[in-house]
Parts: sequence; C-alpha cells; structure tokens
Amino acid sequence: MSDKIDPKAIQFSEAGQPAKINYQVPLPGAHTGRRIIELDLGLGFKDFTSLAKSAGTSYKDSLGIKPKVKDKLLPNDNKIQNFLSDSIHRISTRVTRLPNDFLDQPKARATDSQQLNTINALNKAIDPDVFKENIDNGMVMVPSVGWAGNLTYTPHPIESSEKPKIFLVERYGVSSFLGDYGMGKTVKTFTLLPGETSKISMRTWQSTKESRQESSSIIDSHEQSARERFADKIQNETTDKQTKSKTEEWHVEAEVSASWGFGSASVSGGGSGEYSSGREQFAKQAAESVKEHAAEASSKREMSVTSSSEREEESGSETIIERTISNANMRRVLNFVFRELNQEYITKLHLKDVRIAFTNGRRDSWREVPISGLLGFLQEFVVEHKIPKAARAILKVAGFIADRDDVMVPTLERVNLVDHGTRIEITPATLDEDGEFPVPTPTSYYRFKTGPLHQEDATNPVDGVLLNDSRITMRTDSVIVEALLGQADALDEYAMTIQRAAANKETLANDRERIVQTAIAEAKLEDRLETIVDLNRLCAAETAE
Repeated sequence: MSDKIDPKAIQFSEAGQPAKINYQVPLPGAHTGRRIIELDLGLGFKDFTSLAKSAGTSYKDSLGIKPKVKDKLLPNDNKIQNFLSDSIHRISTRVTRLPNDFLDQPKARATDSQQLNTINALNKAIDPDVFKENIDNGMVMVPSVGWAGNLTYTPHPIESSEKPKIFLVERYGVSSFLGDYGMGKTVKTFTLLPGETSKISMRTWQSTKESRQESSSIIDSHEQSARERFADKIQNETTDKQTKSKTEEWHVEAEVSASWGFGSASVSGGGSGEYSSGREQFAKQAAESVKEHAAEASSKREMSVTSSSEREEESGSETIIERTISNANMRRVLNFVFRELNQEYITKLHLKDVRIAFTNGRRDSWREVPISGLLGFLQEFVVEHKIPKAARAILKVAGFIADRDDVMVPTLERVNLVDHGTRIEITPATLDEDGEFPVPTPTSYYRFKTGPLHQEDATNPVDGVLLNDSRITMRTDSVIVEALLGQADALDEYAMTIQRAAANKETLANDRERIVQTAIAEAKLEDRLETIVDLNRLCAAETAE
C-alpha cells in the first residue's frame, strides 16, 4: 500500500472563521446623500483673504461675453464650445444615466474606454441652444449631474456675485434591515370542483419594465428611477423655494449629484441652536420622505392571478408563471386563497460624517475638506485674526449631534502628533473652561469618529449618529397560497356507498399484502423460497375464484 496522499481539489484552512449569516448587515438598498448648509460665521467681506475673493473664474469671462448690443449679450461661440466641452469632461465620470434617446449606444470597441463612450454620448445629448436660451436674461443652463446620476441643466447667473461663503456638508445614510414577513391583502380566491383540473397564471409587478420602475424603491433596490423619485421628494420636503433660489450661485460647483437638501444657519457668537433645530427638522422631514416614497412604490406593486382552461400566449417580454392544479377530492370542493407576502423593513436615517466647504460663486471655486483639514482650510480663505473664532464656531456645531433620543452625542476626537510626528495619540475631543473646543494647531487636529456612535444597545447599529428609525412594510413579488377544503359533500348516499366500498377493497388488498410480507420476513432463511411459492399459489387460487 502506498503512503502517498491523494491531492485534494479543495483544501480548507484550519485557521480563520467560516462565513456566518449576519442579520445586522444592511440591505443593498443603502443610500448616501448630502445636505449642504451655508454657515453665517459673522464674517464680513474684508474677513476673507484675497484668494477667497479671486478663486475660480467668472462665467462671464469663461464665455467671452461682451457688453449688450441692442439688449442682447454677445457670447463668443468658440468659448461656449470650449466651456461645454469642459463641462462634459467634468461630468463624464459621474453621470450614469443619459436621456432615453442615448441609452442604446453602439457597442463600444475593446480599445475604447467607458469614459470616452460617455463623452461621445454627452456630446450628442447636450444641446447648445438649451445652454444659451436664457443668456439674454443673464442666466446660463450649465450641464450637470443630478442626484441619481442623470444628466440635467442647472441655472447659473453670468455675473458672479463673488461673495465668499463657508458651508457645512453633512453626509447622511439611509440603511434598511429585514424585519418580519406578514400576510398581505387577498389577491384572488379560486375554487376547484371535485375531481376538476385547471390552469392558473400569476403576473407580478416585475413583469414589465415600466411597472418595475414605478414600483421600485430605495429601500429594497438600486433602481435609478427609484433614486430619482426619492431625490425629488426629499429635496421638495426639506428645502423651501427661497433657499433653493439663494443657492443658484453656488450649488453647481457643490456637485449636487448627491444633495438631499440645502439650508442655512447662523452660528456666530458661539450659538448653535439654529443649526441644531434645522438638522432636527431635516431629520424628521427626511424620515417622512422615506416613508412616503416607500408607500408610493408599494402602492404600485399589483399582483394578479387568473385561471384558464388552456394556455394563453402573452405578447411582449412579460414573465408569467403558469401552473396546473387539480382537486384530488371526489366529494368536496377545494378552495385556494392567494395572498400577498409583505416584508417589514427597519429603516434608519443616520449622520455619517461632516465636512467643510467653500465657494465664492465663481466657476472652479468650490473646495471641500474633512474636519481634519479645518486649520489649513481656514488659513487659505479667512484672515488670520478671524481664524480662531471661525474654527471654534464650526467645531461647536459639528462636535455634538442630537440623536433620535435627544441625547447630545460627541462626534469628534482629537489627534495629537507626538515624538516629532512619528506617533499619534487619539483622545476624545473635550471643551475648555470657556465651553469651546481648543483651536487646532499644526500638531493637533480633529476628526469625525468612525463606526456606530452611542448605539451600544442597538439591534442593527449603523455608522455615525442615529437620527431616526422607522418600520416600513412593503409588498413583495411573492404570494402565499392557502388550501381550504369545503365542508359540504358533493355526492348522494348511493355514490358515497360506492366510494366507501372501493376504499374498503383497497384497504383489504393492503392488509393482505402486509400479511404476505410479514410471513416471508418471519420464515427461516432456508424455508423462505418455499413460503413465497406457497403464498403465490394461494393468492392465484383466490384470484381465480
């Protein structure tokens, strides 16, 4: 015998842990969006650096616009073409959905990059006339990317205001977890008569592309149509028209591709009440938007079950499930009840991060950094003697966030560089005797904490601060079928007597077979063949009689 061990196709390591089913993992429908808040830090125009005032390029210069001639502005066509080409390259890496006319692009060659194909499609999709249609009114429609990755046009004034502004950019997440299943409304009741056979077909809301788009939601899918509908709803719910009009000068530069709303708050003088109340109101409105969005999607999920005596061919690309069912009972009807299967989702809105941003309304002036880059950010845009005041005001509003239970959760930690920058020490960010965060220095900075914050007892913890959670029930594309046997007999006394006689006959045959098998099993091994022959002869004789 050889001592050689046969090789194994699959070898499992003795170290490590196997994968486990974890119900705390968020569904793939988790989404992230941003809320941009203009901060009033009590800074005047003279409190900003010269770089803050001159950063970027004015739209007027970019387009080569000359003074009005007979009430008409005269843009430079070559500069407009260059401007549009530059805009296309800017958004080509972020746009994921083109207008319907350009969705079916020719198949790319192996040597073509995805970005190049997108640029070619955008060149066809973007209309220069749309860009210039309001130019005489002092506005241009700048090509940009919507929240769901779609191509859109955003109005922007030609004459830039060149007013430096500082913003707080809050990153929110909507994460969903599976809850319980439940029985939904009755879709169809169906009855089979005794001994009857029929066919049924079931059509779900997933059957057609149009119905699937209307019924999709951000809770349980990543459909583009769902993201667009949710973006429209949450922006309408959380941002008033006056605030939207005020943002026209800067929100193109802010990359609104992930913006869930805009706001403003005064935080000068150490006060953060306006900011806190605004965020609390946003959290409530955002949670309501999620519920309304889910309810609208769920209402579009219509199921249907139909019966037919023969198969019917459906036109188009719909998928229809067809089954043949029969009633094996000869005395009673068989009732089928088809009910929708509902799924409960635990949906959580949470603040994941806070960042700082700047713009003066000019093209290419938007700058956005994490809290850790606060000192360098302020040194770039704010005059030196105003930096401590601005830093303390920003840290005060970002350092404590009220969660769903109205508990102020500390969100910042302080990082100190020690041993000449070769090692770091991380400590919780604390207030000084004046109730302020110490201003960051070249050897120390603040950063937003990672992981779940103040959610020690939570069943499904999420990153950041939990602001709101809710339970949402949605229809699924599945049905539950219950079979109910009718109680009334469908046979008269004579027919039932015949059925009982037939049943008794089958029972006697089963009993006889059981006796035969028992006799064979109990016979001795050497006598078993003779026993089988005798039993077969006896059975044949009974059958002949």
